[in-house]
Amino acid sequence: MLTFDPEGLSWAQREGDACVVCHKRWPRPRVRVGRLPDDAPVLACADCAEALVPTPLATVVAFPHR
Repeated sequence: MLTFDPEGLSWAQREGDACVVCHKRWPRPRVRVGRLPDDAPVLACADCAEALVPTPLATVVAFPHR
């Protein structure tokens, strides 16, 4: 999980009322993408969260042997 420096964030971003990346307030950000040093959650909108959080690798399944 990413740790964000609160000094560069606005009050709304620190409180979870705005996206940590794009500052968008509506719809309210819901995806937890990190935390502050005091363990408070940092939220992002769905579009920005996709860019911040890596997608899990697909499960590789071996082909059956003949």
